[in-house]
Amino acid sequence: MQQRSEDQRLQEKNVHDLAEVGLLSAGIIHEVKNALQGIANALLLLDNEQGLQPRARTWIADARRELSRAIEVSRETLALVREESVVPVRIQDVLEDVLDAYAGKIRYKGVRIERRYEFHQTIQADPGAVRQVFANIILNALESAPHETGKLTIHISPFLKRNGTNTGSVLGNDERGVRIVFADNGPGIPDENREKVFEPLFSTKKGNGTGLGLWMTQRLVRKHHGTVRLRSSSNGKRPSGTCFSVFLPLHQNQSGDRFV
Repeated sequence: MQQRSEDQRLQEKNVHDLAEVGLLSAGIIHEVKNALQGIANALLLLDNEQGLQPRARTWIADARRELSRAIEVSRETLALVREESVVPVRIQDVLEDVLDAYAGKIRYKGVRIERRYEFHQTIQADPGAVRQVFANIILNALESAPHETGKLTIHISPFLKRNGTNTGSVLGNDERGVRIVFADNGPGIPDENREKVFEPLFSTKKGNGTGLGLWMTQRLVRKHHGTVRLRSSSNGKRPSGTCFSVFLPLHQNQSGDRFV
């Protein structure tokens, strides 16, 4: 009994120490992100100066590109270590906020957005984390979509995730929640890359990506006790494209929508 009490005390101390490290890391990353943003603003002002030589502008462009990547890494890392703020969240509101943020890119690429919103409840979640999940997936879809003929379908529906083997009845450990499906008509993901897309630092964007977006997406979804799955076709035998399916549990008993 005494040994068990000592082990429990050590475990609680380790958890406390990890929490302190997480808070310290979040503070450091936040300050670094602010400093990087200040440098980015200074480079923007410098780029607008008259009389700069073309070679100098090239150097500034290179610096701004690398700095943008560093800011993105800081922002994504901060999203992982910061403390969650769980509140009632309307999924369609978060999605519309993300689509508004990318409205310029959507118009530039000529991508058609098709919405199917069949879930109208709230879920208990961290709105900032959910927004980051949707932003990462939507941005990937927009970047892969073909110009002028691109299409992104977003389908929100109530969903019953069955965690047992008896599919004929609702088991005690089944989870009611919402499923958000993002389907694009881009070139798809090659077979050899599908197992790697959720790995940290893996990217097919040839230096333009951080390789953290989908890895962070999976981590944030798991923090909400949800799942994210991928389907993709790129073999040319049928229409190409990629489909991400995100499941987020309700975390409470609610009624009003039909679960399937």
